Amino acid sequence: MKYAVEQRLRLIDFLLSQYGTVNRSAVMDFFGVSMPQASLDIQGYLALAPSNAAYCLTRKTYVRTADFKRVWT
Repeated sequence: MKYAVEQRLRLIDFLLSQYGTVNRSAVMDFFGVSMPQASLDIQGYLALAPSNAAYCLTRKTYVRTADFKRVWT
């Protein structure tokens, strides 16, 4: 895994653990990546930890699930 990708996945993991939510805008703002790249990063995180987050249609964000476990500590 490339270093830049790992850093973005670590941010997603951190935001879910500390704040309970993450969306594309957070990844885009922090790293300056495009919307498609932020979407790919979130999907990549969900491939690593599929039970850590679920998409909330009303809030249009990913929210932490009860089964959440940090991937990176």
